[in-house]
Amino acid sequence: MLTITLTAGGYEAVFAPANGGACISLKKGDLEIFHHWDSTDEVLEKPTSYGLPILFPPNRIDGGTFTYEGVKSALPIREEARNVSLHGFLHTRPWQVEGYQEDEDTAEIHMVFEGDTDTDIYEQYPYEFAAELIYKLDKDGLHQEMRLTNYSDKNMPYGLGWHTAFAVPGKDTKVRISLGKRVVLNERALPSGEVRELSDEEKLFRADCGQSPVYAVMDDHFTMEPIEVDGKPFHGAVISDPGVAEKVYYRVDDFYKHWMVWNCFQEGSFICIEPQNWRVNAPNLDLPVEESGSDVLASQDTVVVKADVYAE
Repeated sequence: MLTITLTAGGYEAVFAPANGGACISLKKGDLEIFHHWDSTDEVLEKPTSYGLPILFPPNRIDGGTFTYEGVKSALPIREEARNVSLHGFLHTRPWQVEGYQEDEDTAEIHMVFEGDTDTDIYEQYPYEFAAELIYKLDKDGLHQEMRLTNYSDKNMPYGLGWHTAFAVPGKDTKVRISLGKRVVLNERALPSGEVRELSDEEKLFRADCGQSPVYAVMDDHFTMEPIEVDGKPFHGAVISDPGVAEKVYYRVDDFYKHWMVWNCFQEGSFICIEPQNWRVNAPNLDLPVEESGSDVLASQDTVVVKADVYAE
């Protein structure tokens, strides 16, 4: 696997342009912020279990299909037993490196994926678009900027998420996440139509004390509602452990209205805290856009979304 390593401001980040343009490792000194791999072969085998893989569109689509303004998208069925697509198509595609640079204080890399009529995905998702990823590294951490431009002559429905895989330092690790309400999923892992208040155990994710990332098996869907960090509203997650001097922060734009939280069946070494703009299966839900998050990008328009990962 081709990788590019950048260092700046006390951080080190590793990127894999040919494998979804993902940031597959982030360290501050000896602190492993993302789920650690010993060989890049592990990343190739399980690309959504390491670092910051893009989900476009995120999570599951019923039958892999949806139709918007008469245009049908048909994504590959990745879970045959559930008859659903899963995690879209950009996290395993090669991205083009437009450039990168580093000095002692700052580093930056710019990667692009061009989705046009010549790509095989056009038959699945018949829109022309460009996805750009700009990562910057400095003393304040890793800064992610995602730009999505619709170059087609029609409105483009889009879902964007990240399968962000954070390391769990130890058995006493606690996690805070800006969860809102629980979106109940059915046996096919699609929304059942029920949205309920958090349970007492789930409310601990919002509390100052946090919740254990392995308190239960989690593959759960939530709306997003900011928590308070340092007296200010905070969209994101905070990971702390008494054996680690620094807390890890994941701050995301309020563009993201939903979370998936997955802990790999309580495996224990990592937890995926996954922001996404739309509810699972959003294009097929009979809900107002304000609730489903089923965003649409007009022809020639660009949306810019940001996030930060840092330790302090």
